[in-house]
Amino acid sequence: MKIKLENRHIITLIPFLQSMKLRGERSRARSKFLALAMTSYESLHSSEVELLREYAVLDESGEPKQTENGFTLKPETAREYLIEREKLFSEVAEIEGGTYTAHLELMRQILVDYDEDLSGENAALYDALCDSFEGVKINE
Repeated sequence: MKIKLENRHIITLIPFLQSMKLRGERSRARSKFLALAMTSYESLHSSEVELLREYAVLDESGEPKQTENGFTLKPETAREYLIEREKLFSEVAEIEGGTYTAHLELMRQILVDYDEDLSGENAALYDALCDSFEGVKINE
């Protein structure tokens, strides 16, 4: 299975999947997909930290200096950081890996049957997820 999503959706994907109220086989399918998605999330997080190390003010240990609202950027490169971060978040991540034969189709069905109210980022994520799952052939 290979699902493609923009990195910006990977951030909201984890809590969205964790919040789904599912039982039995559907819960198992979601959990397997969540495990695959965590790899993409960890990769995105590492890339974002790399960017911050380049563009943020660093603390004594060489890590980006945190504030209440995030990180302190170097004033002379703050604009460049925002451009690079937007590029990173626009990149398409591939969530892939083998689980079991009917997993892809079951995940499609879970999305089709999902009956919770959605708004904001979750609505955008749901739309992107549906598009991603619709665009994948069963034997990919």
